[in-house]
Amino acid sequence: PAAFERWKSQIDLDAEMDGGTFRLLPLLYDRLHAVGAADPLMGRLKGVYRKAWVECQKLFNDTAADIAALEAAGVRTLLLKGAPLALGYYRSVAERPMSDLDLCVPADQAELALSVLADRGWITGSMVRPHERPEQHAIDLRNPSGRELDLHWHILRETPSKAADDWFWSRTEPLTFCSVETRAPDPTALLLHTVVHGVRSNIEPPIRWIVDAMRVLETRGSDVDWDALTEFAISQKLTYRLGLGLAYLGARHGAQIPATVLQRLGARRPTVIERIENLIYLGDADQMYRPRLFPLIDYWRFRRHMRLGPFLDGYVRYLTRRWQLAHPSQIPGEAVKTMIRSMTRPPATLRPPS
Repeated sequence: PAAFERWKSQIDLDAEMDGGTFRLLPLLYDRLHAVGAADPLMGRLKGVYRKAWVECQKLFNDTAADIAALEAAGVRTLLLKGAPLALGYYRSVAERPMSDLDLCVPADQAELALSVLADRGWITGSMVRPHERPEQHAIDLRNPSGRELDLHWHILRETPSKAADDWFWSRTEPLTFCSVETRAPDPTALLLHTVVHGVRSNIEPPIRWIVDAMRVLETRGSDVDWDALTEFAISQKLTYRLGLGLAYLGARHGAQIPATVLQRLGARRPTVIERIENLIYLGDADQMYRPRLFPLIDYWRFRRHMRLGPFLDGYVRYLTRRWQLAHPSQIPGEAVKTMIRSMTRPPATLRPPS
């Protein structure tokens, strides 16, 4: 195909390739195979495809018993990101490679879930103590076999509230995962999660979100509740990034996005907090992870309903831990260092998704 030939002429397949691009190669093989391509690279692409299939099967089979144990303990489970997409929207799990599993449980069952998983050998290297978990949306776990699991108690980092969680949990549907009964987001929730999470800078180019979102729209676009999606984005102050992502899918990939949805999202003026988040999330990836002042915005999402006194007191303790300081008295000095570093590097620039 002509498009493949153009792409191939622009890259060196023998050179190092970023992970975001590499994970699209199995899907590329499937598309080329479907049209009967006879390119010399087909053998190598087939090998990548088979490897992705094996790795996904091993990941799923190695973690299914843990999900079953959670369900048996009365913990509701909800698979996020790669697994529900691979099982519900792609022809084969090989087309949607993943290196870990993202699993969500209700916030009020997070401690029980962690206890069940700890009994099964899952541990975390996180410095987050139990009383600090309300300031987090998820935690990384690893088992003795080296498997990785991201345990969420809030679906999105930006929406750590009961109202947002209830919305997502009300929009789930049954999913059979290696003979274990669990749940997956419905098309509306999955599309929103895919776009908002995807339209975010990352050291590894997150271009896969585009393919994922298009698969949701092409496979079950008629099931998307556009009014509910828009109302949720407005209530949770996510209109800019959601609108940016949906507009991009429509303009560059022909996605059928209702004009009224784009109009409503575009009509909302981002709040100050959203504007700062946008500069961080949509700027250069290396600048997203380095700024020391970002914790204020991060913390605000979790504690914005608190009174000023408790908010500031909690923020001091949060900064001490987040900056890995020995004592809160070190915060002013660290803040000065932050300002100096910020002034000596180029500012982040707001940019659309790749």
